[in-house]
Amino acid sequence: MANAFPVAQKHCAACKHQRRKCDQNCVLAKYFPAERSDDFENVYHLFGMQNTLKILKSVEEEERDATIESLIMEAKMRLEHPVHGHFSVARKLSIEIEKTKKELEIVRQKIHICKGADNRAGPSTRGGQSDQL
Repeated sequence: MANAFPVAQKHCAACKHQRRKCDQNCVLAKYFPAERSDDFENVYHLFGMQNTLKILKSVEEEERDATIESLIMEAKMRLEHPVHGHFSVARKLSIEIEKTKKELEIVRQKIHICKGADNRAGPSTRGGQSDQL
């Protein structure tokens, strides 16, 4: 008598949401274990069950983990930024990059001007040290 009681299998977040028994053939069990129910809820509300399954089945097996993580990230962004989703974050970062590039160009111009002024003034502006060793 090895085990008198059957081992209780934990429902995945998708099956728990649908209130059905999670079996070994559950496609979403690998990606949405019971601990990730919040992630599943976000994905479900944004994409729906059928679209999530359709997206998952449309990619190769080795790309499915990345696909699910992408869906989760998109759903989280949409939850945080309901109007524009991840686009608002990408746009904000793009603007910040452009500002930083402009600031870097100004700093490079100032360095160039300082180097030019330093070369014209001669060795006396360097604290009396000569370039020769």
